[in-house]
Amino acid sequence: MTFSADTPGMGSRLARSERLLDAARELASETGSAAFTVAQVAERGGASLKGFYACFAGKDDLLLSLLEEDSRVGATLLAQHIDAHRDPAERLEAYVRGLFWMVDRPGAIGYVRVLVREHRRLGEERPDELRAALAPLVDLLARELAPVSPDPARDAETLFGLLLGGVHEVTLGRRDPYEEAAHLWRLFWSGLGATAPDRID
Repeated sequence: MTFSADTPGMGSRLARSERLLDAARELASETGSAAFTVAQVAERGGASLKGFYACFAGKDDLLLSLLEEDSRVGATLLAQHIDAHRDPAERLEAYVRGLFWMVDRPGAIGYVRVLVREHRRLGEERPDELRAALAPLVDLLARELAPVSPDPARDAETLFGLLLGGVHEVTLGRRDPYEEAAHLWRLFWSGLGATAPDRID
């Protein structure tokens, strides 16, 4: 939901939507599940149900907003990490490793598990909105693929899907995040017709 600068009450609605997003993050992190209700989010966020529905059409819209906000923040963090490198291979490697570093931050696993599971469901039910929500991360990957890929936009979507599969394995405790990052990086780079350095930092 967007508000024009002259929308009455815009500031209070934006603040309320941020509180609701924070509440949903907390509930997802605490439970490792998206089974929380709109009523629980509203109560945690200090809003009424009417206040919730003034910000979001429903729970899926809330989840899409979470994905959009976290995609934007994640892309900003990754871009800063990537920009420390000049070589295209090192920049792409920084993207892959940086994504898994973010997953491994303290307290992130439960919340990330929820987002990955909901990503799969929303990809079936609301694919266009999900694609728009994830655009900052996918577009950043496409930018880094441009020097080495004939179709960076399509390759970015494909590779991002593989990365999310790896992230899901990490959130389930089946893979070490840094080993998985190294594995996927080697796979990507060899798939792009080059030989990736064999190292795990």
